[in-house]
Amino acid sequence: MSTSPSKTLSPTELAKLEHSFASDPSSDAYKPLAEAYLDLGRFMEAMVVCKKGVKAHPTAADPRLLLARVYAAQNKDKKALEEVMGALQVQPEDKAALRMAGVLQIKGGEADVGRGNLLKAYQADPGDPETVTLLQQYKVEIPRPAAPTPVLAPVAPPPPAAPEAPAAASVPVASPPVAAPAAVGRVNAPTQQAARTAGPARTADAGARPTGPRRPQVVVEEVDEDDDEPASRRKSAPKGKGSKVLSLVLLVLIPLFAGGYGWYSAQAKKRGRELKKNLDVATDQLKHDSFASYKKACEAADLALEVDPDSTAAHGYLAYAYAIRWGEHGGGDDARRKAEEHLAAAQKGKELSSHLIAAQALIKTYSGDGKGALASLEAQVKDLNDKGKASSLLYLTLGLIQMNAGDLERARDSLERAQALAPDDPRVYAGLGAVYRRLGQDNTAWKDYDFALRYEKDHPESLLGRSLLMLEQDEPIYAVASRDIKKLLEAEPPPSPRQLAAAQLARSLLIARVALAMPALKPDMQQKLSESTGVPVDPAKAKAEVAKAEDTGFTLDKQNPELNLIKGRRLLAEGNFDAAAEEIRKAIRVDGSRAQFHVELAKALMGKPGGEKEASEALVTALKTMGESPKLVVMLGNAYRRQGKLDDALAQYQRAVKDPKAKNPEARLAMGAIYRERSDWDKAKEQLEKANQEFVGQPDRSAMALTELGRVYQGKGDAAKADETYQRALTSDENYTPVYYFYASLLSKDPKQSAKVRTLAQEYVKREPKGEYLADAQRLAGN
Repeated sequence: MSTSPSKTLSPTELAKLEHSFASDPSSDAYKPLAEAYLDLGRFMEAMVVCKKGVKAHPTAADPRLLLARVYAAQNKDKKALEEVMGALQVQPEDKAALRMAGVLQIKGGEADVGRGNLLKAYQADPGDPETVTLLQQYKVEIPRPAAPTPVLAPVAPPPPAAPEAPAAASVPVASPPVAAPAAVGRVNAPTQQAARTAGPARTADAGARPTGPRRPQVVVEEVDEDDDEPASRRKSAPKGKGSKVLSLVLLVLIPLFAGGYGWYSAQAKKRGRELKKNLDVATDQLKHDSFASYKKACEAADLALEVDPDSTAAHGYLAYAYAIRWGEHGGGDDARRKAEEHLAAAQKGKELSSHLIAAQALIKTYSGDGKGALASLEAQVKDLNDKGKASSLLYLTLGLIQMNAGDLERARDSLERAQALAPDDPRVYAGLGAVYRRLGQDNTAWKDYDFALRYEKDHPESLLGRSLLMLEQDEPIYAVASRDIKKLLEAEPPPSPRQLAAAQLARSLLIARVALAMPALKPDMQQKLSESTGVPVDPAKAKAEVAKAEDTGFTLDKQNPELNLIKGRRLLAEGNFDAAAEEIRKAIRVDGSRAQFHVELAKALMGKPGGEKEASEALVTALKTMGESPKLVVMLGNAYRRQGKLDDALAQYQRAVKDPKAKNPEARLAMGAIYRERSDWDKAKEQLEKANQEFVGQPDRSAMALTELGRVYQGKGDAAKADETYQRALTSDENYTPVYYFYASLLSKDPKQSAKVRTLAQEYVKREPKGEYLADAQRLAGN
């Protein structure tokens, strides 16, 4: 299973592979991209690409073998072996597949089977050194060539068998009873052995007939209905009148019974087909994850209930679909009532339904009991996992609830598990996009939204998420955000009123951002920007359009706190911190259970001079209301740090990582920075190394942790380790700009490195024209 180490790709090289694969997913481009992801430890992306390779090349072993390697790298040997066996089905003689199957089977306790496959790999290519190495490693003896077969002397024919006694003279033998005609011809092993050894019982013409046992004859006896008659008279007496009448009755009733049973059986089969057809339609519609598709899913599940009113699956689908229509699409009390009714009906059945479990958790969450929903669902997911019944739907639901509770690291892990189990589900990718967006991993979030839109054209939540993500950038591509918002507003069939309302608020944010950018542009560029976004150049008209879009949005959906959040972001972009904070407080008053609202409030408060104290007070209140939320705890630590209360900040960061099973690299990164500032090098090194390990799959954050770690080594005076660590940071993410400055400052102590110092410093100045370290970087660059 070993593979030759591949060189680490730069972000540019990786981007080229991604572009090549995106341009033609059915080509062989999947292979280098999946291998690159595998080398980087980005298992989720590697699995997605491999599975596309399997779909595009169903008769090739390579994509399945590559997918098996991805699973094996995560210690998922059972899944890896499944993929290898799939590869062997399409290419039974593939030596790499045979070799990998052998190793996995030996590791899994199937030593004999595994050694057999290693021998087959050797027979396929005896000169392959990797196979020979594995044979030696697992002590599998290479078979020697067989000795020539000796020529044997002729064997004398056996003496003729004694003739069989005539049938009349044979001794009667009781035959075993025959259970049914279907059993005729079946002979058990002892009978066969007796037939082989009973020579004297053979017939005279044994040479012309098979010598095995005779097939027993089935004898059907007619039995008179009069059980009181003597046996001798029953055999000879003619049938009476009663017997004839009974026979006539039976002749009439049996066809009627057979016909009735046939009709009933046909009707049952028809009902079964109809039920399955409607449930299949419902299943398919749920996957589309749109307002229109949830309606269609409900219609199909209702038709299924007309066929079988007690169908647990149909009730489970309806409970799930109505829960989403209520909680995510603003369906109101009617949708909530139907969700609860179908949940109660489904719970009466004894079938296990993932939609039923998911519906129960969603209804609890949208009723304000997110904490209770989370505890119950986590226990159910663990129980099903222990039984080998992992469900992508339940991992998805768990991830969405964890995200709303502010536990973003666990939410990401749950959603990635869901994605691994269902690699073509747009709702999973939209959830991943949202969680990475909140984690600040904008590039990864954008890719996940893109994946959702590939699997479901114009997926509403992904269009909305992508447009808002773009508008959160320092330098957005306004035309892209405008295109996505326009698709939402003009879609047919239309999204839900709630999604349309959010699109209107996104439109108001777009207009405000464009209006703020206009004054810095030349008139011709202003006109081009206006044409690409539909935003008027005139500030007064733009302001009027902002007000109109927001009025339309709040008219469409008065109960959605997300609208207040988007409006708060718009006010924040305009520098109106107090109004922004008040708007976000409105969102919290509608739904105080969402950690994200408190995070946004803290951002707004910390944006204004002296707002840190108020932000910390708001976060303390939120934590008392909601209980532990790692994201809020880290935010509170940041607020204390901004106030210069470093001991209080450290206490919060330590609180955020007290669970040894939980990952919270943001807290560890912040702790490492504080310890570095205090010259507590060992503690700083410990936290920053852990942060880097936990930032797996997040190259920009990993680069940040490594840069801080390089500063630790630089502070300790270990120039060689600092040099090595800064290089690792650049390899992790060449777009993380502070590393250019710190690396230049390290090398500036060595006169021999002056050329490299200038190059690094100039790169920082070019990338960060308003950066924190600009003045010193310009000095190092010789500007």
